[in-house]
Amino acid sequence: MKNLKILITNDDGINAPGIKLLNKVAREFSDDITIIAPEREQSGRSQAMSLSDIIRLRQHEEKVYSISGTPTDCVMLAIKQLMKDDKPNLILSGVNRGQNLADDINYSGTIGAAMEGAIHGIKSIAFSQVFNIHNEGKDAFDASKKNLSTILKKLITMEYSNNVVLNVNFPDVFECNLTHEFTYQGKRDVPAHTMEERIDPRGQKYYWIGFKRAKGGIKANTDLAAIYNGNISITPVSANRTDVNTLGKLS
Repeated sequence: MKNLKILITNDDGINAPGIKLLNKVAREFSDDITIIAPEREQSGRSQAMSLSDIIRLRQHEEKVYSISGTPTDCVMLAIKQLMKDDKPNLILSGVNRGQNLADDINYSGTIGAAMEGAIHGIKSIAFSQVFNIHNEGKDAFDASKKNLSTILKKLITMEYSNNVVLNVNFPDVFECNLTHEFTYQGKRDVPAHTMEERIDPRGQKYYWIGFKRAKGGIKANTDLAAIYNGNISITPVSANRTDVNTLGKLS
């Protein structure tokens, strides 16, 4: 495992606690690690690229950088520029502060960064830490700290297509050696997004998107079910969005 060349990124920003945890655990498996993350939080950016804006790069220390762009920009800049002559063979994204389950997959910058790696044929894994389901109000990163190393060791030794991203979510359950499940992407009964209209001090309207998650749509063998059962969810996802069932019915 020590021959792994790892690229670490996230969507919570270069100073987020999750990326520091991921870096610490990754060093159990490799001495060759490069970190490139957004300079500020980029949650909800999915696989967005900075097509109309320039991207500025800042080096913090050896092999540690931040950029003014998106999580996907981070991976592209690494592959196309900083590491173009010696590309990573493993990309780790996260650990995200908050769940990336069910419909969240479509919006997640954490998964978007990993998906960019998969598109380039590089084994990529996304990690997220669920909050406020089993232990409301507590620092759920304690769950990742106790289980990340074991799960990462298992996943980097598994054989699967490099075009697939493994989307890993840790429940907010603070025990070692939690059970893990390989799951389907779930679907919530009620969309999680809210849209609030507010008035600024000058009397102008503005809008704020938020989340209000309802407990629903929890079907067996899905990521939602695994997390609500207190287990680690591992869901293989890919960039191919073809609905094979519908395609077979069309004439």
